[in-house]
Amino acid sequence: MMKKILYFLLLTTFTMQGQNSICIGKRIEIASDDDITRSALVYLPPSYYDSSLRPIKYPVVYLLDAEANFNYFATLMEKLSQGIPNVPEMIIVGIETSKRETDFATNSDAFWKIITTSVIPSIKNAYRCNNFNIVVGHSLGGLAVTYALNNYTDYFNIYMAHDPSLWWGDNNGLRLFEENREKDFKGRRLYISYSGEKVRNNGRSRHHQTIEALQSLLSKGGCKHLQAYFQEYPDENHGTVQIMANIDFFRMLFAEMFIDRNEIEANPMVIKERYKALSEKLGYEFKPTEKYLKNTAKWLQKNGKEAEAKAVLSISK
Repeated sequence: MMKKILYFLLLTTFTMQGQNSICIGKRIEIASDDDITRSALVYLPPSYYDSSLRPIKYPVVYLLDAEANFNYFATLMEKLSQGIPNVPEMIIVGIETSKRETDFATNSDAFWKIITTSVIPSIKNAYRCNNFNIVVGHSLGGLAVTYALNNYTDYFNIYMAHDPSLWWGDNNGLRLFEENREKDFKGRRLYISYSGEKVRNNGRSRHHQTIEALQSLLSKGGCKHLQAYFQEYPDENHGTVQIMANIDFFRMLFAEMFIDRNEIEANPMVIKERYKALSEKLGYEFKPTEKYLKNTAKWLQKNGKEAEAKAVLSISK
């Protein structure tokens, strides 16, 4: 059966007055070849339909547990991309699930087969996507991200796992890396955040142990060409750690983009230099957007820096 996408408006939980509403995305239904349908929420950045700008292709973030995380995450990424951007504008695809243990732990391979063979191709067919993909998951969703890294390595450039349940089952997440310690991860980047240690009378007592064991494995050279970053948030709990870590990790990932305007005033070509450095770091070409260059040039002109403004606008040529 051919894949099909059905679109209808996602009604947000924002307060509505009369016929006015605030909408941040759309819900789509994506059917796979074996008639399994997945629901996803799609956010498009403000510039996507801006007719004053040349159409471009965007990086895509695939966000797990969208039913709980989509609204805050899309709003956060939009804020970080505004003004002097910390991150690029991105398409965000939130994957909904009603059976977390099944999708993320018990039958994760079936879940990722649908994502990689149906969801990702459908999104690329429907929207202007480039080939830079990020996947983000929290808790059991974080465990699912590590499964994708080990078994679907080529589908994403960046893997972010917040407080991942590596301890689930018989330390299933940790065992994934132990079984693949000789695997070539082709320069993929793994970001792991974890909350403060707590004593619990359940599996989570192994939470820190498994994360520390993974750090040890990677520090000894296991998992070739995997670039891993670990960050503990001792003052956060399991529910809040992903919010703080998403801010920190995305800003870290695209750090070269955040350029003080005084630096640009002194040397407009610093923009070109920083984006070249970002591209070399991530192994994928990133360019300053027309929107960013125009806004920067406008600021320079306002401050009487006509030559510098022309130099900035020339970067896009």
